Formats: sequence, structure tokens, C-alpha cells
Amino acid sequence: MKKSINFVIWILISLGGLAAILLFAMIMISPGTTPRIEDDTGREIQGSVAAIENVELGNLKQFVLMRGRNVKNPVLLMLHGGPGTPQGPHFVYHNKELEKHFIVVNWDQRGAGRSFSPGISKETMTIEQLISDTHELTQYLKRRFQQNKIYLLGHSWGSYLGIRTVDLYPEDYYAYIGIGQVTDHKKSETLSYQFVLKTAKESGNQEAIKELEGLEAPINGRYKDGPMAMLQQRRWVREFGGAAYNPEDFNNLIGKPLVFFREYSFLDKLGYFDGEEFSVKLLYDPMLDFNVMNEISELKIPIYILQGRRDYQTAFVLVKEYLEKLKAPHKELIPFEKSAHLVPYEEPDRFHDVLINKILKETYQP
Repeated sequence: MKKSINFVIWILISLGGLAAILLFAMIMISPGTTPRIEDDTGREIQGSVAAIENVELGNLKQFVLMRGRNVKNPVLLMLHGGPGTPQGPHFVYHNKELEKHFIVVNWDQRGAGRSFSPGISKETMTIEQLISDTHELTQYLKRRFQQNKIYLLGHSWGSYLGIRTVDLYPEDYYAYIGIGQVTDHKKSETLSYQFVLKTAKESGNQEAIKELEGLEAPINGRYKDGPMAMLQQRRWVREFGGAAYNPEDFNNLIGKPLVFFREYSFLDKLGYFDGEEFSVKLLYDPMLDFNVMNEISELKIPIYILQGRRDYQTAFVLVKEYLEKLKAPHKELIPFEKSAHLVPYEEPDRFHDVLINKILKETYQP
């Protein structure tokens, strides 16, 4: 008996030691800084930019990560999804190739990631304020890098924010790039729910059926239990291949980059989802009140939509319908056949090729 007790104590001590080692390792790979950009010999590339800045936007300092091999390259401002889900970790991990051709700017929006704190006034968490923040950051980047225009890329929620911004301020941008483009999101949410419930029934997944029927179908894009119910529904979108084309890849596409993201401290990583919950509660319902499909019928700049054919968070069929109606000097839907909602991470090589060898060549006028 005594030997058994000693063995249990030994196991607990060993596990405690392992936990301490893992904690130490996580802290060591999470300095909260960004590494310099180096050539193949390990020397810093002259004229490159690798910087984290807390830029004041709308009277709130917000986290901005800027990386590029040549300070004279065009600026590409990324608008992340969510609301409240920064994608800097994922673009840095999967899409570093873009840093050779752009100054890539990843911004944690108001209330998200390193731009979140519990003290943020909820009254400032409005769509109008985030559009204003985007406009203000655009002006800052144009001044900082002495450029007349930049590129704007919006993913998911960021595509809603992005298309509304370029509609108001077209003079600031060479082109707009949408991924997982929001159009008629009320209808898209209905299609998403129908997809997961149908798939659950066809596969006999009783857990999914029970949870989804408990949520009930959204009415005008809204679930009866409020915005957080949408996040419950998204669990089954992921499970059934509507977020990542190969569902088993989801954790490697999303989780691994966050773990190894140097630009967040360990505490930043622990609090990553706090900003998502905060932002979804305040921004998701107001987003539904503006139907991009009906409200934005014309853009003054080129628009490119890079859409996963399997996307069931922002329905492919609605994006196709929207572009057919939209007026723009150039508009193009570029389908990604082996992607769902995560085009830049699921097909990174093709994504890079489209941005660098197509969009940049067709629209850049330095």
C-alpha cells in the first residue's frame, strides 16, 4: 500500500515537473516581440521593416504588426475575422511569402487580441467606430510608408468591415480583396445552419442533431439564445468541413500558429478568446442589420473575391450572386476548389500566386 501511495506521489510530482517544463517552453517562445527579417545568411535585410506598434486609433492604442522585406513595397492591410478573432498568428505562420512583395500589416482590431482589455468602453464597440479605426489606420500607414494608396484584404468578419470601408473611402486603395466574403449574412446563416443539420442527420451524429435542434434555426440570422449560440453552431461547421475543407486539419491550421506566434506573450495567448467573446456579443447582431448584398451595389475600385468552394460560414452561392450584380471597374470571383472558409491557410501557394502574380500586377501603380 505504501509503495502504491509513493508511486502515485511520484507520478504527480513528475507530471507537475512536465507541466512546469511546458509552461517554461511556452513562455520562451512567447516574447511578445517580432524577429528582424534576415537573408539566407542570417543577416538583417537593409530596408526591411519588422515592427510592433501601438497605434492610437479612435482614442485607443491598438496592436499593429508590420513586416516586409522592402519598405518601398506596397502595403497590404489585413482585416481579421471574428468579430474579435485576430489572424496575425495565422498569416505570419502560413503566408510569410507575402512579406517579400508587400509590407504586410496585421492589426488586432478594437476589442480583439492585444487590443482587448476589460476596460474598453462598450459604447465604443460599434461598427461605425471600427470603420473609422480602419480609415484612421489606413491614413497612418500611407503617411508612415509615404504611399498614396494601399491594399485592403478582409477575411470573414473583416470582409464586412473591409467592403464597407472601401465603399466610403475608395481613394485610399488600389484594390479590395475579400476572403470568406460577407454578403447577405442573414441568408448565409440560414444556409449554414441547414448545411450542418442536414449533414448531422445524414451521418447519424446524434450529439450534433441534439445540439443543433436545441439551438433552433436562426430567424433573420439571429439565434434565439443570442450571438454566442452562433459560436456553438460553428463547432459543427468545423466538424463537417464547412470551415476547413479537411476537418482534421483545422487544429493545425488554426491552433498551432497561435501557439508558436512570437508576437504574443504567454498571457496574450491565454486571453486570446476573451476578446472574441467580448466582440461577438457587441458586434455580431449589428452586422446583420446591414445587408451588403442590397446596400453596396457599386464600388469605385477593383474587387477580387477569393472564396473557398466548400465555405459554409459565408456561402459561396451568395458571393457568386453578389458579384454578378455588383458594379465595379473590375470584379472577379476566384474559386478555391480545395478550401472552405480558410483559403489563405488551406491553399497558401495558390493564394500567394493570386495576390502576387495577378492582383499586384493588374492593379499596382506606384
